[in-house]
Amino acid sequence: MISRKVPGLLLLLNLCVYPLSSGGAEFAPFLTEANWAVTEINDPTGLAPAAVVQRFELRPGDCVSKPPFNDCQQGVERAELGQTAASEAPSEVSWYRWKIFFPQDYESAYPARNRHGQFIDRGAGNSAWVFEIGSTGALWFGSQFDDESRYFSVINERDLRGQWHEIIVEAVWSRSKGKVNVWVNEEQRVRYQGTTCDRCRIALAYGIARNGVNQFKKRYPEKTLPVQIAYYLPAESHAEDPGWVVVPALVESGQAADAAQGSQKEVSELESSEEAVGGDEAQPVGESAASEENENDSSAANVKEEEKALDSVRIVPVAEPKTGTELDSALDTTEESESIKTLSDDGEQAQAVETEVEAEAEAEAVEEAIGSEAELPNASGSETEAAAAEVADVAPSDASNKPPQSDIDDRR
Repeated sequence: MISRKVPGLLLLLNLCVYPLSSGGAEFAPFLTEANWAVTEINDPTGLAPAAVVQRFELRPGDCVSKPPFNDCQQGVERAELGQTAASEAPSEVSWYRWKIFFPQDYESAYPARNRHGQFIDRGAGNSAWVFEIGSTGALWFGSQFDDESRYFSVINERDLRGQWHEIIVEAVWSRSKGKVNVWVNEEQRVRYQGTTCDRCRIALAYGIARNGVNQFKKRYPEKTLPVQIAYYLPAESHAEDPGWVVVPALVESGQAADAAQGSQKEVSELESSEEAVGGDEAQPVGESAASEENENDSSAANVKEEEKALDSVRIVPVAEPKTGTELDSALDTTEESESIKTLSDDGEQAQAVETEVEAEAEAEAVEEAIGSEAELPNASGSETEAAAAEVADVAPSDASNKPPQSDIDDRR
């Protein structure tokens, strides 16, 4: 255990092995020398499952440079404990567990990013996976060993402070057939399979590490980085399953299948919707397809409604007036069209009467002409032809004055 009453003890522990957990793993200060960086105190939260907790405090300028870690030049500050022995057995399962508490006055240092637990590849000299707080204020878990974006949100900003969080990690460190599973407060938040490291000599470090200090100073030259404090229960590490994750037994196989399907769906949604930091966050699966389906249904419904509307509309043609052009601009409504139809009908009836009268007059004229021809047998043929031509000329002249036929015929 670390005592806050012995100044300089932390510096000595950088060179010594010091057991800090009940899991058999040995932890010592990692690139940490300040005597306030790591101490043991009585639980100030009143919520811890143990009476004594570890207190980590990080102040501006707390950096140590030791090859291959050049923290001070690279803008890294630490108050951390780390495993003294790295994993030397790739492709084997390793288990890790710790508890963390963020006080209500915990302040983020973005654009500097705070790491509260990281798996350091000592063979490569950098971090393979980290628990990090970035611009969103949430705690993320993500990979650092290559350029791929593998990020998962594990604690949102709303729930981060004021309560203890239990973190359990199951990992297989491998360049090809690795895996990482993470549970937070008994809920699985990460399920990943694939490459998990580069050199794969992994050691856990936990506490407070601040990366990107130079970026903070560049953006806010007049500001000072905040003092940050977090509380932990000591980390544990095991090479065999310690039984931390309890899977409830299901009575029926159908229940087991349903649970497996639900778990797979939840993890898929989590990996797609929460996989992002600094613009890499992915969108939830299924929304786009659902949106397209809704749009298609809406379009089909709109087409049907439009067709119904067209069927219910009666298109009435506008008739040309019979008595002049002064009525052209007035015939815009259905009532006016009906009025035009009435006038047209009256005109046709008058036209029929007039035609009948003219026909009778023509018949009488013909009869008179014939009678005259009979009474004057000596009349010349030319006179008869002239009379007939005169009668014939009368009919075309009268027919030319006949009004034009209406364009609208209600009998059609």
